[in-house]
Amino acid sequence: MLEQFYGDISYVAVRKGLDTSTVRQKVYANNIANVDTPHYKRSEVNFEDAFKMAIAKAPKRLSGFRTDYGHIPINPPTDINSVKPTIWRENDTYTRADDNNVDMDVEMAEVAKNEVMFNALVEVLSKKMAGLKNAITGKVG
Repeated sequence: MLEQFYGDISYVAVRKGLDTSTVRQKVYANNIANVDTPHYKRSEVNFEDAFKMAIAKAPKRLSGFRTDYGHIPINPPTDINSVKPTIWRENDTYTRADDNNVDMDVEMAEVAKNEVMFNALVEVLSKKMAGLKNAITGKVG
């Protein structure tokens, strides 16, 4: 049962989203720390495009879940666990004379957006875990 829970696409999406949010926070913090560094180019994180592509490649047919490792898998789902966030440097923009392209307003807006996303994902994960706990203990609502 736990294998089905942890392998569920919604759980994987939330976990991957939280991992990506953590990476983003580090990247934005690095950008902000280098706001006054000449020739520094801001970095950005890309994850959603690769994740959407992995989900789109998943078979649209019925897939079976194994209750025992000895069972033969029936159309196993695509492995979306292999999708990772990528960091890329934005080299093609210039906002200042010192060749630095970090805009503090943009970075702070991205930090705020990332925080909202992180909190929403934590809330979703919390509700999924509460549902699992209720299923294990037999409590309803």
